[in-house]
Amino acid sequence: MALLKLYVGLKSSNREIVKEEINWTPFRKKIEENLNHYAKEVINRNLKRQNTQISFSSTSLTRKIAGKIATPEGMIFLFHKPNKYVDQIRDIFNKTSDPKDKKASDLNKLNPSVEKKPLKLEGPNIPNLGEQIDYLFFTDFSHFEASFKIKNTPFIIKWERRGFDWKVETLGFSIASPN
Repeated sequence: MALLKLYVGLKSSNREIVKEEINWTPFRKKIEENLNHYAKEVINRNLKRQNTQISFSSTSLTRKIAGKIATPEGMIFLFHKPNKYVDQIRDIFNKTSDPKDKKASDLNKLNPSVEKKPLKLEGPNIPNLGEQIDYLFFTDFSHFEASFKIKNTPFIIKWERRGFDWKVETLGFSIASPN
């Protein structure tokens, strides 16, 4: 039911449902951790080409990006246009190796706008659903995980049981450039 409710909220661009289905504090934190890891890789790769090495300690850029993704609007935009959103994030990091050189205008690209739209329930498309879901299973009594693709972009969502309800705790997706 938690998976279906999140799907309906994302598909219909209903920010209230999406807002209700996600535990935002750990969700935002995990996205920020993933972005920090990616930023370190990009910076070190660019600096290695110049025979220089520094440590990446600034988290303000990744915190700002995580703050834009970890919103109902960001999640809805990511659901409807995953490739565009991931490309925009990748572009911000790849423009330069120094995080201080990132401009506010780069972050403004990540300003997702969503229009609420009615959801037409036409019945499940079973063959298509099987192509999108890699796995769905309980990791223990209070957690379950789903791996799936939206427009060929892979995602992993982890839920945690909160009382009688389930809330999304983490979202994993790859920003790394396809090789």
